[in-house]
Amino acid sequence: MTAERDTTGAPVVLITGCSSGIGLLAARRFAQSGYRVYASLRRPEQGQALRDEAVRNSWSLRTPALDVTSDESVNAAVSRLLAETDGRIDVLVNNAGYYLFGPVEETSPDELTAQLGTNVVGVLRVSRAVLPAMRARGQGRIVNMSSVSGRVVVPISGPYHASKWALEALSEALRFELRPAGIWVTLVEPGPFKTDLHTKEVRARDSLRSDSPYAALVTRYEQQSQALTRAAPDAVVDVIMRAATRRRPKLRWPVGPTSFLGTTGRRLTPDWLYEILVRLVFRL
Repeated sequence: MTAERDTTGAPVVLITGCSSGIGLLAARRFAQSGYRVYASLRRPEQGQALRDEAVRNSWSLRTPALDVTSDESVNAAVSRLLAETDGRIDVLVNNAGYYLFGPVEETSPDELTAQLGTNVVGVLRVSRAVLPAMRARGQGRIVNMSSVSGRVVVPISGPYHASKWALEALSEALRFELRPAGIWVTLVEPGPFKTDLHTKEVRARDSLRSDSPYAALVTRYEQQSQALTRAAPDAVVDVIMRAATRRRPKLRWPVGPTSFLGTTGRRLTPDWLYEILVRLVFRL
């Protein structure tokens, strides 16, 4: 399904996880900027409002089905994209992901595997699918949506932290490896923002037990999470656009509330002092 003006020669962007939040806003911003946008979703029926908006604004925008946890789905979506664009893809925004929380002990191996499968392996899967086309053209941008959670750790968020720390390492290695090919890899690291990430967060099943030894700590974690100031996500989209278009983009792009404390502040804080602060906040 498509609605577009003639944009032959316009840059092409593929964005994952566009059903809501940052992915949806990024799709709109790239479309407004003249890109040919492939705003992918696991369930394309969720993209009807975006398709209608594209019709009204004469955007070049498609909403392909793409599940980052499936080789077949990713390869089919990317193959169709490249067939429609004569092998061109300029920017990949790896945005798809979700938030799993719970005590590490009460997180099952299957739950952690699923978290890493979407937030880390999914990024690898989509990146591998687009890289041959980028390499053939000698240029490209991969913007990976990380988080301040990839630079710090607090209790009860261990599964999500693990996925973002892994993504940070994967992305940094990929940046070194792809620079000779003219392809830049960057990390956008938002603090807390008003998106569906937390309204759709998943809690480890075992942590729901009434006799969990972590029940009081989980309650304190939820209180801390609810008390956070969450900004509108437009600032994140601004940073994504800069990372995608700057001539020599830096590796990491912290943005939003707590971004300074979570990056520069944490780097300058000795582990023993950070530990004391976290124990005070969570009454450990």
